[in-house]
Amino acid sequence: MITGGFRRVEAAKSGEHADRAFAAKTRAWHGPVLIGALVLAAALVVALLTAAPRIGDLSPEGASPEGAMALAHLLEDQGVRIEPVDDLDPVTAAPGTTVFVAFPERMSTRQRDALAASGADVVLVRPDERSLSALAPGVRTELIELPEPTEPACAVPAAVRAGPVDLAGAAYSVGPGIAAQRCYPTEGQAGAASLVTVAERGRTVTVVGDATPFTNDALDERGNAALALNLLGAHPEVLWYLPVPPPAEPGQERSTSELLPAGWIWGPLQLLVAGLAVALWRGRRLGPVVTEDLPVVVPAGETVRGRARLYRRAGARDRAAAALRSDAVRELAARLGVPRSGGTAAVVDAVAARTGRSTTDVGALLDGPAPADDPALVALAADLDGLRRAVRDTAADSPAGSA
Repeated sequence: MITGGFRRVEAAKSGEHADRAFAAKTRAWHGPVLIGALVLAAALVVALLTAAPRIGDLSPEGASPEGAMALAHLLEDQGVRIEPVDDLDPVTAAPGTTVFVAFPERMSTRQRDALAASGADVVLVRPDERSLSALAPGVRTELIELPEPTEPACAVPAAVRAGPVDLAGAAYSVGPGIAAQRCYPTEGQAGAASLVTVAERGRTVTVVGDATPFTNDALDERGNAALALNLLGAHPEVLWYLPVPPPAEPGQERSTSELLPAGWIWGPLQLLVAGLAVALWRGRRLGPVVTEDLPVVVPAGETVRGRARLYRRAGARDRAAAALRSDAVRELAARLGVPRSGGTAAVVDAVAARTGRSTTDVGALLDGPAPADDPALVALAADLDGLRRAVRDTAADSPAGSA
């Protein structure tokens, strides 16, 4: 029963150590899991914010800094009727009407074709390539750095009246043979400008590279209000077009990559970089050594035999001989009263003086070369035991030993 009790106690200790090890491993993963969750949450927030414009962006009813309520009120005060639409009716978009397209990239193919077939004047805010091809052929986007607000340097009445405005979004160039006027020219690129008007099919299409002049936040700065009012107030009616793509028609379905917001590839790339950073951070850090109690008590004799078997399997006769000699030197030094600072040479001299053996023989035993084979190692162990006995015997025969 006593043996059974000890076994239960040892089993309980083993289970406790296993629980501690599992808890330590779990705590080690808390940091990486938390960081990964935060990165994933940030990526989702960025994706949601970039997937669609915020509520009120360039909306005639939006009171936020990015909205356009102030511009809409100013236009109505001038007698311009504003009609917000999310899908275009070609009948209403007739000549004598201005269509203000806030987000051209959100138009479907059918919506672009309908707008191109209408006779209304069009104002496009930073259009994409497909909208440019359908509504302003020959106008191309230029990837250049825009300067600070400059003079319009053109004959477009709306730009001449406005003077310098905040247009820092995109720049455009016009192909040869296109009847167009370029306003607010850029630096470093001949013919590129921030505002382009194209005479196309008997109507005017104006391409504006930035939405800033139309927003509540910047309407009262520089000539932004004058530019916006003159562009949108040229006719008594403005169709404020905030496109909402209808369900895809047969043959016009868009792929998944087309539905994703621009720059979506940076989200997975950031997650990959964050994962690599966490892997490097955790991989390079070894941490402190963790000491654990043994689940069972191992007898000293078993430990010695196990270590000896390891030495024999590895053929480490040099380490085994060094361990035997170190133990013998430590025991002989304690028995002969040799201080630790004396080293092996002092022990050799003391043993030779006590036993009468030559220092050469004693030095070969205590500080000689490693054994060449296993029989030589066994012989070394026997000789060291014999040297210990000789010292003990001489100590017993000495007067101090007799006393």
